[in-house]
Amino acid sequence: MNLPDLKGLRGKKPLAVAGALAAVALIILITALNSRVYAVSVDGKFLGNVKSKQVVETAKQKLIESYREKLGSEIQLAQNIEVTPGKPAKGDMLGEEELLKKLEESISVRIKAVAILINDSEVAAVKDRQTAESVLQAVKDHYVSRVPGELVRVEVPDRIKLAEKYVDIKQVMTLEDAKNLILNGTIETRTHTVGQGENLWSIAKQNGIPFNKLIEANPQLESADRLSPGDVIYLKEAKPLLNVTVVKRVTYEKPIPYKTQIVQDSSLWKWDQVVKQPGQNGVKQVSAELVYENGVQVSEKPLGEKVIKEPTARIVARGTKSEVAFRGSGRFIWPVTGQITSRFGTRWGEFHTGLDIANSPGTPVRAANAGVVTFAGRNGGYGKLVIVNHGGGFETYYAHLNTISVSVGEKVEKGEVLGTVGTTGRTTGPHLHFEVRVNGAPKNPLLYLGK
Repeated sequence: MNLPDLKGLRGKKPLAVAGALAAVALIILITALNSRVYAVSVDGKFLGNVKSKQVVETAKQKLIESYREKLGSEIQLAQNIEVTPGKPAKGDMLGEEELLKKLEESISVRIKAVAILINDSEVAAVKDRQTAESVLQAVKDHYVSRVPGELVRVEVPDRIKLAEKYVDIKQVMTLEDAKNLILNGTIETRTHTVGQGENLWSIAKQNGIPFNKLIEANPQLESADRLSPGDVIYLKEAKPLLNVTVVKRVTYEKPIPYKTQIVQDSSLWKWDQVVKQPGQNGVKQVSAELVYENGVQVSEKPLGEKVIKEPTARIVARGTKSEVAFRGSGRFIWPVTGQITSRFGTRWGEFHTGLDIANSPGTPVRAANAGVVTFAGRNGGYGKLVIVNHGGGFETYYAHLNTISVSVGEKVEKGEVLGTVGTTGRTTGPHLHFEVRVNGAPKNPLLYLGK
């Protein structure tokens, strides 16, 4: 660069001198500006030098526009681009396209989204407000569709807020994913003490938990069928992030239980009864308002009832006729039902003095007629034995009993329980050995039973 000859300014007018000096200063300034470079860094990481700040600004705008074309929304650069004046560096003088490429490698992008906040906690972020509102509506619709009836109202007791914010693009969820996240929520574990009559099936249904999930939550159980009142089991269930109350009006039919009427019948023995008319439940139509919280019914408010069909009473005739106690009549009822395994008469070279009637151990054995107990205890091959004297020379024997429920001297009525079928004494299996004796001599019971 050629500068003016300052020596030649001697003797010149001051105005001319000042103009020449200004020209020199301008030339020096232009030269300095043309030789200056700018260092570009991202979060302290040096990327290179550029000739001017405009190169950086242009590359930055191109980067933003390229992301906007891909994402279709407002975006924000997550890191700061630092531009500082520097001295000419060896190499690394970047053009616009070279700088753009380095910026794409070094800068992450945040996208403008809408965050869904429930009770002041952020639970999900979606692309825009419309999507956020659709997510909330989809959660409500899920609970509405799960229960039957006419919709009355839907209530959400939680505080909901939608807020615009810039988030990492990976945080933006689809409508379906955000809905499922809110519905599934977090897993909550609590205990349940088993009550009378409860089982795993009823507990799972009552708490709205899938049966297989209840089994998985209780690996300590040896069997799903072995639960006793007082046992403690674990309930693991999803706690939704949004609570939804659904109120529906339903109409359903409910049975009206029939009643049983007892009528006296003098033609029947007092231990007998006969169903004269079978009962039949009635039907009523019930209208009610049901309240569900997160799909589980919590209350029912009756609105009205209408009887569609009246119930039909069950009528039972109960006998009043009785025999005079302690007077043998020779008419006996069967002391127990079952298969006759051995009859009265000769058997295996011996004389069998009674009738063997097979039945399960513990089956009640009843008095064949009214009388007085004259023996109750063990008696050799008879095992546990009860003897009842009916008067008029009649006696009945009840042998091989498992238990005895009467005592000597006790008066018993026809049909009263004397004990239970067993295998005591000489026997090959559970049965009742029944004898009828008249004046001490054994008689064939079949001649007296059922008369």
